[in-house]
Amino acid sequence: MDINLVIVGGLFSLGGVLLGALLTPLTQFFLEWTRERRAANRAKLLIAAELLQAQMILRTVSESEHWPPIEDLDAFLPTSAWRENRSSIAGKVSEDLWVQIVMAYSLLEHDRSRFAAANKIPAATPLTVEVAKGMKESSNKLGRLRRQLGVGGGWLDEIEEELKL
Repeated sequence: MDINLVIVGGLFSLGGVLLGALLTPLTQFFLEWTRERRAANRAKLLIAAELLQAQMILRTVSESEHWPPIEDLDAFLPTSAWRENRSSIAGKVSEDLWVQIVMAYSLLEHDRSRFAAANKIPAATPLTVEVAKGMKESSNKLGRLRRQLGVGGGWLDEIEEELKL
């Protein structure tokens, strides 16, 4: 066998080993990046769906005359998607959007407390006009936030109100 063929064969083998050593971590990096991106997108959808439910609840209650009776606060106004998925979107949304989401969920916790307290007062307790108006405004804010997460939709009066801003 010619020594040149052995050297060329050895160089090709060495090149294959080096190429494999380089491609393996790059492939792993790409797969991990893809997994994190999918997790962040899934988290955004779950959080947006929870914001939509909260938006619908606040909007519906704002149009009623009385505080609603609530059997299960977690089913009525849930915040579990946020608690379970916030780490997946941390760093994947702008800092401004992150702060808005944190503030929105802080206000939702306050609303949950109000509903829990209202559930302990006599049935058919009137909902004041000011409280109803505040709930409607909160509902509209949640809609804007949900759309910033990339999930569209909304009510006509909500969109019209947004255009006035």
